[in-house]
Amino acid sequence: MKTNYKSHILKLIFLIIAFSTITYFNRIDYFSLNWNHSINLSNTTVEDRIDLNVITNDSFQCVKTKLLLNKYHTTVCVHDVGKDTDVSGFIVRTGIWEETLVTRIIRILSTHRQLAFIDVGANIGIYTMYATALGCKNVIAIECFRPNIERIRRAVQLENVEHQVIIMARALYNKSNTYLSLRTNIRNNIGSQQLNIETLKNENDSLVVQSMRFDDLLPLVKERDIREAIIKIDIETSEQYLCETGEQIFNQINIPFVMMEWANIKEIPARANLIEEFFTNRSYIPFNS
Repeated sequence: MKTNYKSHILKLIFLIIAFSTITYFNRIDYFSLNWNHSINLSNTTVEDRIDLNVITNDSFQCVKTKLLLNKYHTTVCVHDVGKDTDVSGFIVRTGIWEETLVTRIIRILSTHRQLAFIDVGANIGIYTMYATALGCKNVIAIECFRPNIERIRRAVQLENVEHQVIIMARALYNKSNTYLSLRTNIRNNIGSQQLNIETLKNENDSLVVQSMRFDDLLPLVKERDIREAIIKIDIETSEQYLCETGEQIFNQINIPFVMMEWANIKEIPARANLIEEFFTNRSYIPFNS
């Protein structure tokens, strides 16, 4: 590791609450990856990864995104803009979604190119695809809603970045391999779903999904030799599962930066307190922006 990078991480680790909606966690210490001690590897298998070579028969619109930092643009495939006005409609009109936040992620990844990017709740993949555009070698998109997954896969194929991306078709939860139903969370936002209740397997229903714990990524992290990563997470008031089920990941690799959607979960004190305690205990510091 370069000294200037390590010094940068040690000095600039923070938690940012942006406009009371987005939280960033940065860490003020550093510990390196060590695979020599005992690790309880998860039971999530490689079969949970989406085959990026399969061509979907679905027909949907794919658009070129806005050029950011005068250098990076990509492709994103959208939902019907008549039904998904919030995200897809905005992207079709402007070429971007959450421009300020996407740009912040791009700046970090383009400056520190050894970092992997883990996109928890990828939606249609705006963050995932920009990460690939700047050449991030390890991009892990965790997304459970099948229509979103199909659109990310198509965008990955159009950009020819299959070697950079892994899509995990799972919902983050406190148990692995459990089936959950989804419910619509936001009107005019098809890709935004919220976990509802445990249910029975139903492969024909896109609103029935299978779960994973965050530590279930450990075999993949080891396989790809990921030693440092940043995380973006937006999973509609289920963000606490990152903390409940991710202790081994956070202990095993350096994660200097986490961007978390905060607007809704802060209204659920038990979940918000769990998140705050988790990051505080790991020497992350809050920063308002």
